[in-house]
Amino acid sequence: MLWFGKREGGLGITPLTWQGRAAVFLYVFLVLVALITYSRLSVTAFVIGFYTVVFVLVLVTKSDLMKDWPPQR
Repeated sequence: MLWFGKREGGLGITPLTWQGRAAVFLYVFLVLVALITYSRLSVTAFVIGFYTVVFVLVLVTKSDLMKDWPPQR
């Protein structure tokens, strides 16, 4: 089951299920906690970067973004 899908008439993707909405909420929550918790900018940037990489990996694996990859010749 896909958690995320392409928008109708839009450029981006959107959550399709409660799992997708929960993943977006968790990502935003963790980024806000990192901004509040860490005092050093380098640590904050590293943590937010890590969260972003994990979120993008979840997004790619739980959506249909890669269904046309690799491009057919």
